[in-house]
Amino acid sequence: MVELTRDVALKMYELMVKIRYFEDTIRKWYWEGKAPIFDIGSGPIPGEMHLAAGQEPASVGVMIHLTPADAVFATHRAHHVAIAKGVDLKKMAAEIFGKKTGLGKGKGGHMHLFDSIVNFACSGIVGAAFPQAIGAALGFKLQGKNNVAVAYGGDGAANQGTFHEAINLAAIWKLPAIFVIEDNKWAISVPKSKSTAIARNSDRAVAYGVPGVFIPDNDLFALFEAAREAVDRARRGEGPTLIEIETYRFYGHFEGDPEIYRPKEEVEELRKRDPVIRVKDELMRRGWLDDKEDAQIQARARAEVDEAVKFALDSPYPESEEALRDVFSLPEPVGKVDVGWPSTSGRVLPAYMAISEAIAQEMERDSRVFYMGEDVCAYNGIFGITQGLCSKFGPDRVRDTPISEAGFIGAAVGAAAVGMRPIVELMFVDFLGVTFDQVFNHMAKNHYMSGGQVKMPIVLTTAIGGGYNDAAQHSQVLYALFAHVPGLKVVVPSNSYDAKGLMISAIRDDDPVVYMFHKKILGLPWMSYPKTALTHVPEEEYTVPIGRARIAREGRDATIITAGLMVHYALEAADKLVNEGISVEVVDLRTIKPLDRETIVNSIKKTGRVLVVDEDYLSFGLTGEVAAIVSEEAHGYLKAPFKRLAVPDVPIPYSRPLEQFVIPSTDKIVSAIEDLMK
Repeated sequence: MVELTRDVALKMYELMVKIRYFEDTIRKWYWEGKAPIFDIGSGPIPGEMHLAAGQEPASVGVMIHLTPADAVFATHRAHHVAIAKGVDLKKMAAEIFGKKTGLGKGKGGHMHLFDSIVNFACSGIVGAAFPQAIGAALGFKLQGKNNVAVAYGGDGAANQGTFHEAINLAAIWKLPAIFVIEDNKWAISVPKSKSTAIARNSDRAVAYGVPGVFIPDNDLFALFEAAREAVDRARRGEGPTLIEIETYRFYGHFEGDPEIYRPKEEVEELRKRDPVIRVKDELMRRGWLDDKEDAQIQARARAEVDEAVKFALDSPYPESEEALRDVFSLPEPVGKVDVGWPSTSGRVLPAYMAISEAIAQEMERDSRVFYMGEDVCAYNGIFGITQGLCSKFGPDRVRDTPISEAGFIGAAVGAAAVGMRPIVELMFVDFLGVTFDQVFNHMAKNHYMSGGQVKMPIVLTTAIGGGYNDAAQHSQVLYALFAHVPGLKVVVPSNSYDAKGLMISAIRDDDPVVYMFHKKILGLPWMSYPKTALTHVPEEEYTVPIGRARIAREGRDATIITAGLMVHYALEAADKLVNEGISVEVVDLRTIKPLDRETIVNSIKKTGRVLVVDEDYLSFGLTGEVAAIVSEEAHGYLKAPFKRLAVPDVPIPYSRPLEQFVIPSTDKIVSAIEDLMK
């Protein structure tokens, strides 16, 4: 427990002085080369710039209670929090200048600062910090560590759904988390009075059964006391606290902001209550500071900042090729222990049981692996893939969640950041929209933006596909959406053997893997499935390499390239075409991203004809990507024009004949191959 002694008070004051001088210096360099005509892309510091001058107490009063092992997730306006948390100042300055020596090697910039040494991260997305912080807190709890996680957000962020989902999860799970709302009265240009129905966001805490504390008038010492109690409470295992501090920013939302929304007199009044000066005056009043020591503090802070900025200015820019690195931790295929396609003897398992077995074996092997999602414990998951796991590993490691996808999928990001290996379930891929940000802006990009510091070993499982008349919001495939975003790997097993092997590879991968299982290959007793999806599955652990396709059937006349359920339709079509004297090769992609270009090209070179079959939508998807590969690497081998068969660009309809009309079928594949052979 940190008590307010003279030394502690002077440390906080020195941090505030350092923060203010750092921001003043960065502001000067930001405007260098931009005046008299403002150009966001010119000068030594590019992009936007968000400064927190005036908000120093909000960072220092909380960070003083934390250790480097505690985790902090902050906002786009985060220099003050980063410095107070102990982020490497030289590397931070270099990152802001876009230099090779920066925290993220110049890939993140000032809104995306990561320092894994002191467990700090910030994001340019409003409200993103809340679910990630509770994920870190959950990770600490599962690891048995006495650490806490802190999330920062502005008063505008408290109106995001992620705030409410996260604080509810933290409350019901009694997580060691602290939510800090910096109320500077403005959400960009919208005043709080027009965006928030209550005067104090701290009052919202009562809805979640947690303490809510309001700190008026930017009071460092009141915040110090509130944060001490919140941190101690979290470490005692009593759950989260919501703290709101009434603060203010001296500058606009961003540098260059004309601030037409804010009266100049307001800023002038704010500056009269400069928190750095107020803390200095209070320390002198208490006899804890005199002019001589103040001069020494000012000199030390200035020297450290000046040295950091000089380091940044002297550092080289990254080489151009650096832009292509750190997308993945493991760019090579994972799973070099593939035992090969199973023999026809031995144990036969449906895919849902094979997936469950893979997860169980990995949970036994690695205590960092845990599973969370809706109805995954008591119900064994809607699709049975967590069958028996809850009784075996308990409700802490197989964790039922509220219907709060942004909250618990964002929590997976935070848990991965502190060393856990979460498997998190999005029940249907169609529900992606409510968690888009956490998947596409954080899970996929944190490793890259951190310059490779932050690993994201997350498996996102989700059910895909139609064929059972559940209409447009429960029947899509959508793997092209995930594959389009750099940083995500996407796998789609078509059978029991691959289902187990790909799951083990996905769990062991240090990158985020979207594991998409088609409902109609699972072998569930209440849903029809092709018998070719039911394969022999070895009892021992084995891996199927991510990024490698397999030849599901050899052929000489034409190639069908496909994935998931469509593999079985392609095999059925190949059987029928034998009667017409047509030999078809079927390529089961298994991985959508990264695509196995070599297997695709080699098969086309062999047969000279290609049909891509896809249950995803036709436009801007897998069929077009394979077409590009063929054009670039195998066009000269084609004996017939490239052909594709996919769902037309319409939502999946409900009525049985309508659904059957839009989804590829065995007969449609046969017809397409016959056209290719003419």
